[in-house]
Amino acid sequence: MKSFWKPGYLEKLKKPAFLPFAVLILGIVTAVFRLYFFNLGTDDRGLYPAGHLFDSMSWVYVAIAMVLLFIGTRKLGGLKKYEENFPASTVPALGTVLAAAAFCIAVIAELAQPADIIQTTAAVLGFVAVAALLVLAWCRYIGLKPNMLLHTAVCVFLLIYLVSHYRLWSSYPQLQTYAFELLAIVFTMLAGYQRAAFDVDLGNRRDYAFFSLSALFFSIATLPSCDNPVFFIGCAVWMFFTLCSLEPGEDEVAEEENTEAEEENTEAESAE
Repeated sequence: MKSFWKPGYLEKLKKPAFLPFAVLILGIVTAVFRLYFFNLGTDDRGLYPAGHLFDSMSWVYVAIAMVLLFIGTRKLGGLKKYEENFPASTVPALGTVLAAAAFCIAVIAELAQPADIIQTTAAVLGFVAVAALLVLAWCRYIGLKPNMLLHTAVCVFLLIYLVSHYRLWSSYPQLQTYAFELLAIVFTMLAGYQRAAFDVDLGNRRDYAFFSLSALFFSIATLPSCDNPVFFIGCAVWMFFTLCSLEPGEDEVAEEENTEAEEENTEAESAE
């Protein structure tokens, strides 16, 4: 019987199926570091203590998350068809509905504040995106491939939302105060774009998994300092529940079996 600590068992922990939960934990830990950092308060110039341990550790965890995702998603291949990656399922459909509800609440909160033309446009597009997400939830529930315009509508909303808020963020003197929000929206938008590619059979599992899990990480990590936490909770829920299949394709299974066979042969030769 193999020991638990032998490479064969440890390799299982490196499989893509563990990535969502690893990213979830990394995002929560980073959010805790940032929470403690912002609780330190500002000095007489209105600046947070840059270079503080909590500040540095949050960026260390960003690097860890990005490296983990880059390496982990490289193993994904095959399963390019929509039906293979997004089969009919209740849980992802429910997650999409929850994301739509969060976006709706976030847009209403935005409308409650004084708004210019760009903010108003973002709000209108936000309601369009909510409607699109609800249709996408229904499509996922019944196993129907959606029209790519639905994901495109969500991406357009995210783009205008980003432009609207970046005008304020650009005046902030410290990167820590807005970078996580900016990256959360950028990665969510890119994930939406990659998701739309699956709707026309041009999807790439590596790219989609990388961008969606990066969006999940930053959406959670930004919660202690963001202006609209409900919006980023919606992004996190959408990304977590609408991942593509992380199961290996036939080519990956064959490659893994060949690798295991080679390792067993090497072990047998060493024993002799």
